[in-house]
Amino acid sequence: MNDVAVDMPATDVAIATPARRPGLLLLMIASYFMFGMVMNVLGVVIPLVITQYRLSLFVAGLLAFAFYIAIGLLSVPAGILADRFGSREIVLAGLGLMTLSCIGIAWIHIFAVMAVLTFGIGAGVALLQTAGNPLIILLDEPDHYHRNLTLTIGFCGVGAFIGPLLLSYIQSSGHPWQTTYAVFAVLLGTIFVSLFLMPFPKTAPVVEKFKLSQVGALLAHPIVITYGLGIFFYVGAEVGTASWIVKFFEQVHGIQQQTSSGGGALAKLAPSLPALTVALFWGLQGLGRLISSYGIQKLGGRGILRTYSILALACLLLAVYGPVGTVAWGFAACGFFTSVLFTLLFSGAVKSFTWSQSTISGVLCAASIGGAFIPPLVGLTAEHTGMRAAMLIPATCFAIVAGIAFLGKARFD
Repeated sequence: MNDVAVDMPATDVAIATPARRPGLLLLMIASYFMFGMVMNVLGVVIPLVITQYRLSLFVAGLLAFAFYIAIGLLSVPAGILADRFGSREIVLAGLGLMTLSCIGIAWIHIFAVMAVLTFGIGAGVALLQTAGNPLIILLDEPDHYHRNLTLTIGFCGVGAFIGPLLLSYIQSSGHPWQTTYAVFAVLLGTIFVSLFLMPFPKTAPVVEKFKLSQVGALLAHPIVITYGLGIFFYVGAEVGTASWIVKFFEQVHGIQQQTSSGGGALAKLAPSLPALTVALFWGLQGLGRLISSYGIQKLGGRGILRTYSILALACLLLAVYGPVGTVAWGFAACGFFTSVLFTLLFSGAVKSFTWSQSTISGVLCAASIGGAFIPPLVGLTAEHTGMRAAMLIPATCFAIVAGIAFLGKARFD
């Protein structure tokens, strides 16, 4: 199976050798760390929201819908704007929108408003990652893109691990769960100011600006279709799994989410087994990205994509159908093996093109809309057939990703 690169005429793009910018790279890592915390704490917040607002599983799943529908709607426009005007303004707009939305969730305790503000967070993430993913290319040598993107998004997983622990600590200290979002707002605001003061590299000069008519050509390209579907089903599988781990423990095994109200700081950081499993799912995902970045350089992205997609599916099935002792381990290991699926699907597709990569990034990030549809579908199915049968939906999504890993023809090396 040959790698395929899609080139435009040489007059369309002039690619400059990027200068190393470690300071800006660190701030982008911090930004992704924060969007991991904000985005993935939903898996623990959703059960709390169900109890507080007396919601059905389907309605509570609409929080994930609101988040990912924003990514789906705004990623392509964000990519076009980044291609036309540069990454700086789009990255800053994304961080600013996330900051304001977190402030709103911290202070306005109405579910409908929370859903709208969750949409705002998703919109901010769409702007940040659509402009940020290709920006990583300009912060180091091009050959380090797979590694640096995997490393950057790896810290997103580290943030996702810390998010539930922070939520547990705040609740155990006697504060409502919404206080977590006030902390998020302070941290995001600090990064926003730091990035505002940091000089950004200029996007590779484009002699002829991207035309809206080219979006149609991109959407019809086999690589964009194939890997866009891969990202759609991957994000759906990831969010459809992590969002319902707590409810799976409760409905299938009768293990409730509880929070310690006493003890020292360490005890307050220790959440219940279901919440800890969610934290481990995301934490091991981040660890997997940090570890796998070196392996990608040595072994190649295609082989790791195939191996990890199969193992993610196997571990999810172990968690769902294995004995109770394997549930936490299965879900956590599933998180580890999801670690490089998004980054390799994404970077393989982007590297297959040499033109308008921010817009291509937007098209691919828009495919994350899978995260909007799969979690409510899992919740709706669980209300009729039970949580165990419902988890076959993300399992099927992982199986589709594995098929694309074996049959897709994007450029990885």
